[in-house]
Amino acid sequence: MLQSENLIDPSVFRRFIQGFLTVRRSAKFSCGTSTDMIIEQSLMKSMQIDGGVSRGRSTQESVISKQVYSMHAMNTVCERLEDLGNVKMDTTDTHVDASDSRVKRDTEDIKKLLEWFLLHDPFPVVEKIISIASGVVGNEKINCHNAREVGITSMIRMFGQTFNNIKLIRVDKVLPLLTISSGIKVHDEKVPIDPVLLFQRMSMNMLMYPLKMNFKYELAPYPLSLFHAI
Repeated sequence: MLQSENLIDPSVFRRFIQGFLTVRRSAKFSCGTSTDMIIEQSLMKSMQIDGGVSRGRSTQESVISKQVYSMHAMNTVCERLEDLGNVKMDTTDTHVDASDSRVKRDTEDIKKLLEWFLLHDPFPVVEKIISIASGVVGNEKINCHNAREVGITSMIRMFGQTFNNIKLIRVDKVLPLLTISSGIKVHDEKVPIDPVLLFQRMSMNMLMYPLKMNFKYELAPYPLSLFHAI
């Protein structure tokens, strides 16, 4: 690494120090590693193992200097010990994602997902409107899926009439699934209520009522037990 400036082309070396190139410790397939990851895999890894700087030793400047300066000699000793024992701490040419263990684990995970989806079909064939997010089932009054047709019907009834004669009836009103889960009756008519929007509007108007009173409503989207200090 220290002699790279004298061994490679100057233009290549300039791109190398700018971070455009990767480091290859061997000619194996998919072994290229970015320069910053080389530091993590060599310098930082040796510091975090047993006997390293962060394992029982102090992190003073002198200790770190000895650790860094001795790495070159330590790597040389390790290579000679591998040659002596005829043992190589090396990896195969196969990428880690293509290894047998990884492929086997991915296959098992796919089987688990398929089994789960067979038992919990996210798109069941039913005749009623069902919310995918909450599972709320709508009744025959819910017509939000026909909002366009309802709007066109209302527009057709307005043709040829003056503004004073236009009347909108409840039958032409679009009712969302929110009416099933969150709704209140106003003059015998069920009106959908968005709890979050209602709470936000109540919270903005702090001149008439204290904030603690807002959490006493049944439709408050936040539990009252979290706000005892208010």
